[in-house]
Amino acid sequence: MPGRSGESASGFLYTAAAFLIWGLSPVYWKQLASVPSLEIIMHRVVWSPLILLPVLFRQHRTDELVSSLKTTRTLLNLLVTTVLVSGNWLIFIWAINNGYVLQTSIGYYITPLINVLLGMVFLKERLRPLQIAALVLAAAAVLYLTVDYGSVPWIALALGFSFGLYGMLHKVMPVTPITGLT
Repeated sequence: MPGRSGESASGFLYTAAAFLIWGLSPVYWKQLASVPSLEIIMHRVVWSPLILLPVLFRQHRTDELVSSLKTTRTLLNLLVTTVLVSGNWLIFIWAINNGYVLQTSIGYYITPLINVLLGMVFLKERLRPLQIAALVLAAAAVLYLTVDYGSVPWIALALGFSFGLYGMLHKVMPVTPITGLT
């Protein structure tokens, strides 16, 4: 396929950039420690649609947004996913600003495991043998980190389950990611 290696290279660079930004984000949030976490989230709630609506207009996706707001089931799913992702961010920012960085890290190590669990239970997804082996290794690493931490990592579990449920619900919604985020 022509252009395939270029797509792979740019995909790798975008992925690396996303992980770099995500990995450095605690440094940014720590600088805002004097601002209450709820206020930060409220800014995100207010500013996100104001920034994303012009993007939807430019991409000619406003019909999808309007139709998703007219469908009761989709609207309820969007409301639930909004609460889940907002709660996730609130917990994340609060935890960073209150010195629970290790728990946030464990939470994001737990999230893929929760994603797999939710996919198997609710979406009837099945794992191949190598995927099971990878899952066991990842679970062992999370278990080690948790035992080493010395107590139940409630913040990590809240982050993992809130984001895992958000992702699962978003996966089954009939809207594109940008429309759901808006």
